[in-house]
Amino acid sequence: MKDSVKKPWALLVYIAGDNNLSDAGLEDIREMCQVGASENTHVGVEIDTEGEHTGSIRYEITEPDWMGEAHRTVIQRLPERDSGDPVTFRDFLQWGVKRYDAEKRMVVLWNHGAGFRAPRRDIAYDDYGGSLDMPEIVEAFNQADIGPDRKISVLGFDACLMAMLEIANHMRDHVEFIVGSQETEPGDGWPYDRVLEQANVDPSEVDFARQIVDVYIESYEEIGMGSVTQSAVDVAKTDAAVDAFNALGAALVDNIEIVLPAMGRVRLETQSYHMADYVDLVHLCELIIRMSDVDAVVAAAHTTIEAARACVVHNDRFGPTVADSNGLSIWFPHAQGIYFANRTKYLALRCNETDTGWVRFLDAFHAL
Repeated sequence: MKDSVKKPWALLVYIAGDNNLSDAGLEDIREMCQVGASENTHVGVEIDTEGEHTGSIRYEITEPDWMGEAHRTVIQRLPERDSGDPVTFRDFLQWGVKRYDAEKRMVVLWNHGAGFRAPRRDIAYDDYGGSLDMPEIVEAFNQADIGPDRKISVLGFDACLMAMLEIANHMRDHVEFIVGSQETEPGDGWPYDRVLEQANVDPSEVDFARQIVDVYIESYEEIGMGSVTQSAVDVAKTDAAVDAFNALGAALVDNIEIVLPAMGRVRLETQSYHMADYVDLVHLCELIIRMSDVDAVVAAAHTTIEAARACVVHNDRFGPTVADSNGLSIWFPHAQGIYFANRTKYLALRCNETDTGWVRFLDAFHAL
């Protein structure tokens, strides 16, 4: 059934917690209840846990009662399911969209994350099942009737390593803004009490995305926990960044004999993350400009910086190990084995549909 009240925002949080983050998922629900829904906000949650209960539970976070306390109300108990199965995620989306009538929606994918390439652990993985890769997420959106005519306002990745240009671009027909981290996230993830406080005043889509970045970084600055990043990305602008990024790859290929020695140094000095084959796009281009004297390559790097910065509506970081983070990572593996093991999976991303300039550069970079 659909809730009879239409509100400005619906927050739909998919907690794939059938793993070692199970307790953190329960804590995040408690954080939601510290603030609660409001006249402006619906909040629906599906959580799968390891050991806390059998199967999954769909909760509704209520508005505070007359004593000022919000509650998690059980809406539905489900049998044990694989939270890494795209059918399970699709069913959650269909339930949330049908039940919660809203002008704007945020969907949060909550779990460990590994960007696009982990063998079975991209995001939303279940220790007793599978995980979602990027094409599966898009197909789940399609089957839930989420697309160009009904986009998700904000897609939140409360997970590690998901703020990649290639991932954001892959969601371009289904999402307006993406919020996620270039680096790994601490186990506590997002501060959901602060996130709900922002949602409850009915921000615009872009303001809400920016505010999530701010409250996330603030929550870790307050306890002195560094090496944290968070970005808000305008997905509609990623096509231009992908075009520029592929043109940079093509320029590098055209001058490969000249640039190859310098590119080895550039790669080693570029800001990287827990999975070292993910690097900051802007910092990469800044180092290319500094180390290259090929005019075409330098011009392409400047264009890529401009396009990448246009995508990132807000980003922040805290800690010296992530000081050169600018909001979007890309895939630049230094190890040949990692490249060839994941090349086919990378080519399946939409950033390679019309131009493979970056892949052609990686092929040349890793040529025997």
